[in-house]
Amino acid sequence: MNNTFCKEERLCSKILIDELFSNSGDKIKFTEFPFVLIAKKTKLSTSFPAQMLVSVSKKKVKQAVKRNLIKRRTKEAYRLNKNKLYNYLTSKEENLILSFVYISNKPLPYQLIEEKIIVLLSRLTKE
Repeated sequence: MNNTFCKEERLCSKILIDELFSNSGDKIKFTEFPFVLIAKKTKLSTSFPAQMLVSVSKKKVKQAVKRNLIKRRTKEAYRLNKNKLYNYLTSKEENLILSFVYISNKPLPYQLIEEKIIVLLSRLTKE
């Protein structure tokens, strides 16, 4: 599989985002500092088995430059490690929408972010 992160893999639909963060339905939620992963099974009509978004609170990280740095690092870690998740989802013929919510107050190094993304994605495939 190609290690790209194109527009169709980003969760942009307001309806799906509201569905993901609403209190109804069966959601999967994991916490692995500095992230909270929220996932929900859905019926997507895209060629990718998962769509994701990254959320960094303006209240926790004040400067936009730092928020954007965290988002870039998270997307890059996801892009490089999504293959296991995609293989699992295509074998089960399921679709997911994912949200990585950053809960730390400061930007962390890329290596730590990548480790935590790997842990969260492996936990997601086990559940």
